[in-house]
Amino acid sequence: MPGITYYKPAGIPLRFLDEVCLSIDELEALRLKDLEDLDQEQCARQMNISRATFQRVLESARKKLTEALLKGKAIRIAGGAYELESAQPAINNLNIRRKNNMKIAVVTDDEITISQHFGRASLYLVVTTQDGKITGKEKRPKMGHSHFATAEGAHSEHSGPHGFDAASQNKHASMAEAIKDCQVLITGGMGRGAYESLKSYKIEPVITDIKNIDEAIKLQLAGNLPNLVDKLH
Repeated sequence: MPGITYYKPAGIPLRFLDEVCLSIDELEALRLKDLEDLDQEQCARQMNISRATFQRVLESARKKLTEALLKGKAIRIAGGAYELESAQPAINNLNIRRKNNMKIAVVTDDEITISQHFGRASLYLVVTTQDGKITGKEKRPKMGHSHFATAEGAHSEHSGPHGFDAASQNKHASMAEAIKDCQVLITGGMGRGAYESLKSYKIEPVITDIKNIDEAIKLQLAGNLPNLVDKLH
């Protein structure tokens, strides 16, 4: 998965820009063909699709990039028809290492329940784990909507796609700063702009409908906490 999922021409406000959406499978086609320099048959086999389908995906990706570059459009990377491969040894080894020693941040207001909105929560509860067991907890203050409203007014207007404008991205950076040593963030809900921003900081956001923090942490450590990305707004 790409670490950065939004690109725009420098110096042009988002409100003046159109955008193209490059899907994950289109990005993978570009990676295999243009970066890894595989032939089409190898690319199609890697993606588990026919050569004809691969050619269509590749042509679509190249057309979108060309359109964005020549017409000065922003590029959003999202969606598409794909599954993440979970059986690769290298990925499994990485997951094992992360599980053995990782920090999980949870947004909360009372240190017991998970906040339903990332931006409005007032605290992070950061849980340190070792070998799949909780070894420590700490409370950390969190920047939120109330802090930013004081600075700029409660109804500051932003242009462009929600959560992707420069002001929102700066807010997300401020909120991510307190948990930059964490690998996972658990929340009851968040905007897509915040979701993509956290991913760019190498923090994996997990959206859940579970209320209790301890229950969610237990499921996350066992690899059984679903990520309800359809709840993004």
